[in-house]
Amino acid sequence: MVFEIYRPRSSNQNRVALTKHHIRLGNELARKIDSDQVEIAFDKENKVLRIRAVNEGGMKLSNNKIGARGVFRYFGLEKVRGSFKAEYDENEKAIYVYLE
Repeated sequence: MVFEIYRPRSSNQNRVALTKHHIRLGNELARKIDSDQVEIAFDKENKVLRIRAVNEGGMKLSNNKIGARGVFRYFGLEKVRGSFKAEYDENEKAIYVYLE
């Protein structure tokens, strides 16, 4: 018999998942944000989502997830789903998610 081993992708990778209702950060990215409040911005021209920690007035980050239905509607991202490459910028203290 030939067995193939299943190895799930680590949630520690620099990936961000967009689901129907949430933005889910990998463990390493969530640790680097080091806040429970974030702001989300979108560069339509380059299709890059920015997630940055804020002290107050932001969206709640809980269990590595951000409730984002309103964000998706506002930026026209309702149909975008999947796992995307992301990078943490130490100078900006922000995560950049590349949607292409």
